Amino acid sequence: MYYRITLIFGVILCFASLFILSESLTFLKNSERATGTVTGLELLHDSDGDTYRPVFAIKTKNNQVFIYKHTSSSSPASWKVGENATFVYDPKRPDSARLFTYFGIFSWTIVLLCISIYLMVIGAGYQLSKRFLRKF
Repeated sequence: MYYRITLIFGVILCFASLFILSESLTFLKNSERATGTVTGLELLHDSDGDTYRPVFAIKTKNNQVFIYKHTSSSSPASWKVGENATFVYDPKRPDSARLFTYFGIFSWTIVLLCISIYLMVIGAGYQLSKRFLRKF
């Protein structure tokens, strides 16, 4: 019973990751690229200690500048002030910018697909082995 639930949950996560993949590909198809420059490092006080996250100034094709704060931080800082990075954004919503890296674009797709494959292998493997073991 539990392995059947594992298999079903794995299939649901697989479909969710494929849906997110299609949304990411649509976003990439309709997006524009821009260069962002690190203007500062924001100090975050955490239970693990002090960490730094980069703050980017991104200039769009319309010469509109907006600020993007990276979602992750590190200690020591992994970015230096003045470094450049490529971003993709929806021209209608420049605040929807994402760092143009493989994991920056497809992060949730990768995570959900890895979990779903694991769950489907465990669930389907048990279901198949159960059928074969009954014959002996």
